[in-house]
Amino acid sequence: MNRPDEDLSRFRFHTGATLRRLAPDEPCPRLYRDIGPEAMARFLAGRLGRLAGPLAPILYTRTSGYREPYCDFEPIGRLVFLRPRELRPWFSGVADVYVAPIPRASGRVEVGFLPPHVDFSDADTLLEGVRNLADLREALGSRDYDESIAETRSGLDRLNHELAEAESIARPIRNRLQSGDRAGSDAVRDWLSRHGLDEADLCRAWHHLPRDRRDRLRAALRSF
Repeated sequence: MNRPDEDLSRFRFHTGATLRRLAPDEPCPRLYRDIGPEAMARFLAGRLGRLAGPLAPILYTRTSGYREPYCDFEPIGRLVFLRPRELRPWFSGVADVYVAPIPRASGRVEVGFLPPHVDFSDADTLLEGVRNLADLREALGSRDYDESIAETRSGLDRLNHELAEAESIARPIRNRLQSGDRAGSDAVRDWLSRHGLDEADLCRAWHHLPRDRRDRLRAALRSF
């Protein structure tokens, strides 16, 4: 049963389109979610308490047909909702994007890990009939799936350590760039240019930068 506070139509300003509750007999596609490297590390360690960002009023998900406007240059993986109707999703008004009330506890929905090597164009077929975590592990090769999780956790530990180290220096520089103080902003742009970098390198998500750009940015930050 839907609760009165789950009327998501008021979030039109957030999605930029008219939201629509799925009809009881309307098919619901398999849904996925990108949560980034830090949250994924917590999820794989069993420590992720919230499936949405700390300030997000609704949970965004997408189908396998959605094409993300960015590239992960490190293996992150995605969440997959194994029984997506548990989310009580609404169609967002944007093709292949669904939103839902944020679950009061992440354990109330059956959500698993989709390894980064799985192509989204194949995901729905690979996961056909999968309804729980045991099914998911079997469908993705059991021991191979376990190894994918272990490898991803190891890679995320390294990536997140790099990110924390770089961000401790980059954050105040980014704040200076975006402060509105022209002289300060110009000084940051000049510094970036001297190192063969630009604003996008400083402001883009760490794992959305190619490794060579990350290495160049890390070297530049050390000399700032």
